[in-house]
Amino acid sequence: MTQSRQAKVGPGRPAGIDSVETRQRVVDAAIRCFAQHGYGPATNSVIAGMAGVTAGAVYYHFGAKSKLFEAVCVDVYGRIQERAAVAIGPALSVRGLLQALLAVSMRINHEFPELAGFVATAPIDARRHPELTEAFASVSGGMVQGLAEAVQRGQEAGLIPAELDSVQVARLILAVVDGFAHAAAANDPIEMDVLDKLFERLLLDTTE
Repeated sequence: MTQSRQAKVGPGRPAGIDSVETRQRVVDAAIRCFAQHGYGPATNSVIAGMAGVTAGAVYYHFGAKSKLFEAVCVDVYGRIQERAAVAIGPALSVRGLLQALLAVSMRINHEFPELAGFVATAPIDARRHPELTEAFASVSGGMVQGLAEAVQRGQEAGLIPAELDSVQVARLILAVVDGFAHAAAANDPIEMDVLDKLFERLLLDTTE
């Protein structure tokens, strides 16, 4: 057995299950559980049941539930940021940034509908539970900063008024995209596609 496959066995870890694989299974289950039930009711035991592992395995990998929430934030927002960074790489107008981010959001909603549920509930849970505030602020701040840099590229290209505060513009765009995430958490992905097309036609289309 190679060094990479030799993982330390600790308390509560199911024998014979790869550590990295188990950790991701727990994160994926926690995404669904936090999205469906909220942070408070989503106990380690409930999450473990959804992941098909023991509660001890959840504790082994994450310790406190707040650390699991932090890992979920990093996972979810990391996926979103990775795709968004490609979509908003070129210099774009505010309209272009909105279109690009909504397109990313719709694709993710089809592939991983549970992510929309977590994005909708995470800010609420972070306000309700002080132990989550720092973890959520870190990932949400990263989203704002990445988008603010895209706004600045648009300003430098003359596509966005230069006098506007790039951070505030970024927050405005994210507020719209977050609104779609809230709607996606309660609607079928196909229905969200219909709403997205309506939004594009009625509010983003410049041909009329």
